[in-house]
Amino acid sequence: MSRTYARTIQAALLFALCCLAPTVSQAMWLVGLDEVQLSGAKYTFNDNLTNPSNSSSMVGTDLVLEWLPSSRFGIEGDYGVLPLERRYQLGTAGAISNNVTEQATPALLGANLYLTPNDKPGIHPTFGVAYGNLDVRQQFNGGTLGYLVTHNNVSINVLKLGLEWMFGSAVFGGGEGSFGVLRLQYQVWSGGHINTTAIPGVRQNLDYDSSAFVLGAAASF
Repeated sequence: MSRTYARTIQAALLFALCCLAPTVSQAMWLVGLDEVQLSGAKYTFNDNLTNPSNSSSMVGTDLVLEWLPSSRFGIEGDYGVLPLERRYQLGTAGAISNNVTEQATPALLGANLYLTPNDKPGIHPTFGVAYGNLDVRQQFNGGTLGYLVTHNNVSINVLKLGLEWMFGSAVFGGGEGSFGVLRLQYQVWSGGHINTTAIPGVRQNLDYDSSAFVLGAAASF
């Protein structure tokens, strides 16, 4: 999926979700943690010689805060409290760098549509979009690079499809209510960045067109 196309879909969905959100007299909040496993993100070290790359999985933990103005709509913010991380070598037997630590800290803002009203316990399908940035830090040790640290900022679009199991009671529009949530999501990420200045003679290509599986837990307040 091209990034321009993804952003067009995202803008249209955000507009539609905002139009669908009804006005109510009482909103609720969810706060929780998501465990994120990202697959398919690729880093390429373009040195015009061997051009080594790595696309191993990354794992991290996000803090999630969602405002629910209604039983069908939520606005969600996500921040990586434990960055997505992977470790790998570059070059044959680590000739370029024998120990690379790559960390990506997401900061996302988006909207979720609940396909069934979430004001009652049960399993509720969700669909959402988000946009934000990844703060990517790479630490190289050993090999011809020696010790080196680079930073990159990657703009990200995210499409989300999930199931949320809500248990307890939830009341919108008045009264008291509280509930717990277990979340399962499949996400499609789109974004990338090219840096030609951090390492002389090298083009760093960070391609975060990827997919993520998310498992999380949250509670209302």
